[in-house]
Amino acid sequence: MTATETTPTDAALLDAVLHLADLALRFGRIDRTAVHHPDGMPESDSDHTVMLGWLACALAAKWCPRLDLGLVAQFALVHDAPEVYAGDTPTLRIDDAGLATKFERERRAVGRLITEFAPELPWFPSVIMLYERQDLPEARFVRALDKVVTRMVHLVDGGQGLRAMGISRAEWDRLSTQTLKRMWPYAQEFTELLALRAELGDRITDTPGLLATEG
Repeated sequence: MTATETTPTDAALLDAVLHLADLALRFGRIDRTAVHHPDGMPESDSDHTVMLGWLACALAAKWCPRLDLGLVAQFALVHDAPEVYAGDTPTLRIDDAGLATKFERERRAVGRLITEFAPELPWFPSVIMLYERQDLPEARFVRALDKVVTRMVHLVDGGQGLRAMGISRAEWDRLSTQTLKRMWPYAQEFTELLALRAELGDRITDTPGLLATEG
């Protein structure tokens, strides 16, 4: 084979590649809730994924050298992929019934991704499934940090999303305690992340005007 010759791409593989590319573009058009850019534009799933990926690798390298950074990066890259079909779910005020509905919707989305990509591009659904099982510490680390980065965005955007939702100090404290209880089973081993979460929370409550006025 000369340098100018190429091997034809199988038609099924080409279709799968184009489909995955299309989903990646659609993923970037999914707006997240209660978090915004400083200019007021909603944060997209793509924005969130890049932020989480950078932070997950940087913080895992600093705090958890036992973790495989390659796995951390892969899990961060796909952690919200089911939302391309399930959509983003507001979770700040979500109750147990809402969480169950979210879980079922995302379970169906994972099944759809398996069906669509396992034959030709199996890495994609296999890493999603491995993340969803939460058996590996790298997966749990990414999931824990995922619940922390929203606090960073609230600080960067000056609390726009929090005020738009009318989140007062009293409600923030209640929701923070509730979220920590839900996080504990998979986050408790990462004490540095929990400390970071607490410090970010203190900065949110200590910054005037970040939360809605009580009333």
